[in-house]
Amino acid sequence: MRKMILPLAILSAAGLASAADIEIHGDINLDYGSYFDKDFDPKNAANQDIDLSVKANLDENVSVVVNANSHSTYRTGDGKLEDSDIRHGFARSAAMGDAEQRFTGFDFDGAQLRWDVSHDVSLIFGDMTYSAGAFNHYFWRDPSKYAVIVREQSLRGFGAEFGNEKYGSGKAYLGASENNDHTVAAFVTYSLPLLNRPDEHLILTPSVDWIFGKEISRPNAYVLGTEVDYSKSMDLMNFGVYAVWGLHPYKNKGTHSFLLEPSFNYDFFNISATFFYAITNSNYAAEPQLYTDDQLMVAVEPSFNLHKKFTLGVSYEFHNHDVDINDDSYHFLGANFYLYPTLKTEAVFWAGYNFSDADNGPFADKRLAMGMSVKASF
Repeated sequence: MRKMILPLAILSAAGLASAADIEIHGDINLDYGSYFDKDFDPKNAANQDIDLSVKANLDENVSVVVNANSHSTYRTGDGKLEDSDIRHGFARSAAMGDAEQRFTGFDFDGAQLRWDVSHDVSLIFGDMTYSAGAFNHYFWRDPSKYAVIVREQSLRGFGAEFGNEKYGSGKAYLGASENNDHTVAAFVTYSLPLLNRPDEHLILTPSVDWIFGKEISRPNAYVLGTEVDYSKSMDLMNFGVYAVWGLHPYKNKGTHSFLLEPSFNYDFFNISATFFYAITNSNYAAEPQLYTDDQLMVAVEPSFNLHKKFTLGVSYEFHNHDVDINDDSYHFLGANFYLYPTLKTEAVFWAGYNFSDADNGPFADKRLAMGMSVKASF
């Protein structure tokens, strides 16, 4: 879907369209990391993922949206260029000295015409991107690479978004998939609020993704799953659970993925955890069956709100790439220093150590790592 454009020209043209009400939105993710080997020799990496969206409101019900993206890249062992991972590891990051891969240009990332037929129904014509079952864990928060149900997919066609706060909301998309020129994709999801009280919420979200065609360019024709999100507040105590189940076929056998992310807060103390496991077809390697890096992952992070704009956390992670293979797991212990300058912004200074002897995981043979990551939305 991406082709080179000049975003400044688009913004300038949008600004000259005096008949339209212009809105500009965006998300900025950037980081840097230093990864030290056993001789304490650092290798530095830096990445950014910047999304911009220009919305022109033609009247109170009709709008046009144009999206652009700039994402730093890295080169794989076989010479292929891939989008880098924000806050991950040196092996999948842009080297600090590689300006060509770090400072990539803005690419066209979709356009659409939106018609708000009513307060509860919007029709969409053009490019649509969807995913389901995203992680909250900071190393896996990118839905284009990590998901329990379906990773980020894009199509060009027709869609509808419908619903309200009382009865829930849903999406239905149908069109030509970006996988190749032989496939049609359909995606349907609906978030149903089973409980919707001021201090208690329970939302059930089933999703189905289906690809039609002889050459679908992915190992599974369909994906389905359900998300459950529960939260409860009681004075100074708050707790919640986010749970996901996903199913997709691989070699005529279903791969089941399970995610559980509980969280608890009391006054200044917080604790959150991530538990993920996938039941795969044991006759084949786990990697092509997963939408993640690991078949099994456990992460726990207690943290303390030292100030309304500063939180200190200590995290432990266990990663097992394939449970049927020995010596492919690693343990990671880290510290996170969170800063919240204002709403919709976050800066994190982090450090961690890989305790595994084998050169596994995103840090490879780099045991000690530290760095900074920043997120902002506008």
